[in-house]
Amino acid sequence: MNIDVEIFAIKSAQKGDDEAWRILFEQHFDAIYRYCSSLACGQQEMAEDVTQQVFVTAARNIGKFKPRRATFRAWLVGIAKNCYMKVESKEGRHKWYETQFFKKSIESRNKYSSESLVHEALAILPVHYRSVLEAKYLRGQTVRQIAESQEATVKATESLLARAREKFAQVYKQIKA
Repeated sequence: MNIDVEIFAIKSAQKGDDEAWRILFEQHFDAIYRYCSSLACGQQEMAEDVTQQVFVTAARNIGKFKPRRATFRAWLVGIAKNCYMKVESKEGRHKWYETQFFKKSIESRNKYSSESLVHEALAILPVHYRSVLEAKYLRGQTVRQIAESQEATVKATESLLARAREKFAQVYKQIKA
């Protein structure tokens, strides 16, 4: 979508134009769903729930969006990240039990393929580390693209990526042992 057309659609949606909102929704739905799916590690039901929350939140807050500050998609990605974190925190107790299960599972297994080790290590990492590593290495995004999608500076994203790599190496080494 042309940036001028998108800005016009945003301004129309901010004035209550349902057709403009539908255009924005259709333009960005697939990308936001894919992003939510990657956050949810492919858990389709969770990805669908988070995606729905993203667009409900965006529809309620469209009046607060400022096109000069970020792209509409970056704004939606930020909302997605926040919605996912809320869902993740609600499921915190379940995650703790899953982590305990993973630790016991790791101790009891002898051999893994390197691919399953990578996925298991990613699953154990905190969400902010997992999302930046997946963006960089699984989706092939540049540091600049990651920074824009997270509304962060390139320097901050490089720093986060370095910490994520270090934590991944520790977890991977522990799993492999």
